[in-house]
Amino acid sequence: MIDRYRILNSRFSLNRVAIMLAFISLTVASVNGQGYCITVPADFTWNCEEEDYSFVYQSSLGVEIYQCIDPTTLISVPINIDVSIEEFNCSNTLYPGVVRRISRTFTADVGNLVDNTGCGIGLVCGTQIIEIIDTQSPSFISVPADVTRDCIGWNLEEYLLAQPFPLDYQDNCGTPELLNTLQIVDDPTCPSAQSFIWSFTITDVCGNSATAYHTVSVVDTTPPLIVFAPSLQDIGIANCADEVVWPLLSAVELCSASSVEWADTSTITTTPLSCQNHYTLTRVANSLDECGNASSSEFQIIVQDTLSPIFTSLLPDLTISCEDDLLLQAALVSLPLFEDVCAGELVYSESIDSVPSGLCSQNYSLIRTYNVTDACNNATEDQVQTIIIQDTVSPIITPELGFTQECSLPLSVDLPNVFDNCDNNVISDSIQIETIITNQTSIGTYTSTIIYTIEDACGNSSTDSTVISIVDTTPPFFTNFPEDLVLNCGEGYPDDQAAYEDACDPNAYIFNYDLQFDFQDCANNTVITRTFTITDDAGNLTDSTQVINYLDTEPPILITPLDSMFYQCAYEMPNCTDMWGQLELEFDDCSMGEVVIIDCADQVVEGNCLEQACVIERTYYFEDACGNVGNASHFIRVQETVLTPTMPTGMTPNGDGYNDTYVILDIGPSIGSSPEEVQCSWLPNTRFRVINRWGQIVFETIDYRNDWSGINKSGEELPPGTYFVVFEAEGVAFSTYVDIRR
Repeated sequence: MIDRYRILNSRFSLNRVAIMLAFISLTVASVNGQGYCITVPADFTWNCEEEDYSFVYQSSLGVEIYQCIDPTTLISVPINIDVSIEEFNCSNTLYPGVVRRISRTFTADVGNLVDNTGCGIGLVCGTQIIEIIDTQSPSFISVPADVTRDCIGWNLEEYLLAQPFPLDYQDNCGTPELLNTLQIVDDPTCPSAQSFIWSFTITDVCGNSATAYHTVSVVDTTPPLIVFAPSLQDIGIANCADEVVWPLLSAVELCSASSVEWADTSTITTTPLSCQNHYTLTRVANSLDECGNASSSEFQIIVQDTLSPIFTSLLPDLTISCEDDLLLQAALVSLPLFEDVCAGELVYSESIDSVPSGLCSQNYSLIRTYNVTDACNNATEDQVQTIIIQDTVSPIITPELGFTQECSLPLSVDLPNVFDNCDNNVISDSIQIETIITNQTSIGTYTSTIIYTIEDACGNSSTDSTVISIVDTTPPFFTNFPEDLVLNCGEGYPDDQAAYEDACDPNAYIFNYDLQFDFQDCANNTVITRTFTITDDAGNLTDSTQVINYLDTEPPILITPLDSMFYQCAYEMPNCTDMWGQLELEFDDCSMGEVVIIDCADQVVEGNCLEQACVIERTYYFEDACGNVGNASHFIRVQETVLTPTMPTGMTPNGDGYNDTYVILDIGPSIGSSPEEVQCSWLPNTRFRVINRWGQIVFETIDYRNDWSGINKSGEELPPGTYFVVFEAEGVAFSTYVDIRR
């Protein structure tokens, strides 16, 4: 498009991208004579910040008009300056590096009878070229400073979000383009150390550029933390050296891998304390990570013998006939067996007291008291051996052998048989019976010892027993258990409880309740298991599982109303997928995933879209995360469905405001329409071409906006005449001729 202006004073606008032609009339003097020539100033170059448009439009300095046969004879005539500006922005390959090109044509009416300068009879003219160039690179005003961060807690995304870059830059001729790149450089000596290097490159339209950098150095300087399991507080005190177990080692390192190990056992130090088996052991653990950070830690274990020695065999009580001295002496020199868990000397000591029985002089008792003490002065309890010298033969009791019985069965034991070598009056009915319950670990698990005692006339007595092991090996059982269920997605599952009993323990209880969720491929197709484990106080376990299946079989329901829509032109209506993306929809859906469109269909329900206005029912098919498919539809009215552009066959681009541009009707907003009238947007992706009579394309453009004013590709006016016009849209070409008159 070409705009012409008459410049009346020195104020003017440069905010146009198209070529501008201006005329400035400067009166120099009167003219006379014919056969004149003109000389104009030489071409030159400006940097873009040196532009002086007052000079461009007003200065005719250096222009000389003279008689062609005598260059020394100058004349003074009015000189017109025609200015033509071509915007290249360094993109024209014919003029590399040129932002814009200014042509200043000086014209004077000297009355020449011939056209000797190519500008018409009676005129002389000449052109000066000024090229505006940009050779200066853009520059940075501020760039973020380099920083160092510890690898612990380092997060690139959080760093970018928390610390926007204070980046500012400038250019002498316009706004440069910024290219931002990030390079991550690993440290070969430390796996957790990295450098994040941002490169900022700014480039203006003429290719001048500058680069700045911002570096974040991530380092690992923290040594590993050594962890002992069990810890120093939990390791406890070892009773003897053989019981010492050093804890397991691990290292806590947040950035890189690490190794940890104990120092050699030869480095263990011992610190004596109160006795031979009371001391402290100290050992060192060392750790090293992949970045060379090292740490060490000591661990101490206290060894203290606090356990008394134990008897492995006690001296039995004896009854010896008074006449049997050899047997008595042998009994008095016999010793018990004993041992200690720790090394060291054990000291045995004893005392013997004689006690008369009171029944007869031959009967008395020897009370033998003894114990053992270890190196740390831990002593056993006193043990006593009683030797009765009298009637050495006691009655004989033959009880029933011990047996094992389930706790749920009744207990029945026969009386033992008895015999005495001296007293015939010793019978089963004279037996004393005592029942002792020991080793009870539960209501139904214990040892029942029935002790039988018989005594003869001399006080000789015998004791024996029957040991019955009562056991509880039968687990409790369920008397009522929840049945398996199948529920729809969204229903709450019942919390029914199980009922149970035990044959021996009235206080059986739920040992464990395990609730498990098995999420299937579909988020709401879920299997829930409720496992009840019951136990009695004997530790007998039994379990049972209820299975609850949740199924999602309902399609999603669109709860957002789909409004009917109106489009003036068919080409403005989006396709199904694009329109779905523009809608803000809400669904009533049990699925926890996203509802996505899987298909879309249009059905004409009114009119004929190929000939006239029509109404389309558009149906969307959508699917939830469980594969359930729903649908919803709305109506779309299209007013103009057929593309019928109207192309004029004449135009008069003479600047009078009438038919100055080539206007094709029905390809965009209507001319002269009222504000409230619904308009079509410009028809997209069009192509407009003008061809002269020799078949040459003299003008062409895309996305035509009814703005061609009869110019060629260079912006120059086309000569009046007939041209062929081709307009292409939606794959169809429309053509006609146009007659240009000025």
